[in-house]
Amino acid sequence: MSRGAVFLDRDGVINSYVYNAEFGTVDSPSSPSEFELAPGAGEAIAELNQIGMLVVVVSNQPGIAKGRFSHTLLNQVTDKMRDSVAECGGRIDAVYYCLHHPEAALPAYRTQCECRKPRPGLLLRAARELNVDLEGTYMVGDGITDIQAGRAAGSQTIFVGQSKPYIYYAFEKHGIAPDFMASTLANAIKIIKARKS
Repeated sequence: MSRGAVFLDRDGVINSYVYNAEFGTVDSPSSPSEFELAPGAGEAIAELNQIGMLVVVVSNQPGIAKGRFSHTLLNQVTDKMRDSVAECGGRIDAVYYCLHHPEAALPAYRTQCECRKPRPGLLLRAARELNVDLEGTYMVGDGITDIQAGRAAGSQTIFVGQSKPYIYYAFEKHGIAPDFMASTLANAIKIIKARKS
């Protein structure tokens, strides 16, 4: 029997971005010590578990391809994510990463793949392997590529972030818009729960 699922982007949705003072940039955490759950994210995931939705992380993670960190460090960050969510009473059912990048420093990862969002490959693979009914899924993310991937896979889409004018301009520029908008993952889960009840 197929199940509904919520696909979650990782950085900026489940956890906070990390500020790099040396380069003046924000990026994904590259070590467990840099990983920190976004406020309320663990509890929000627990709410999804309680209503019977699979929780599946689908995330572009090109840090290995760019030479920023190793497979070991990525696995350690993933373990910390799972453990941090578990401490809040929640459970992540599966994690799917795209490790590729079209301009990767490492040739083995330099490719135009089907799994890097905005393409829907990660979602389609997860649906196939987890027996998920895509019509009953949501893609929750903080980027335009998340919304594009969700739409391409047939999911409902929820954009997480502040409703600022440039966000609407960016969506209009790309000819796409999310089905719903929420300021945080916790508020996105409220939308999903309201529609499921």
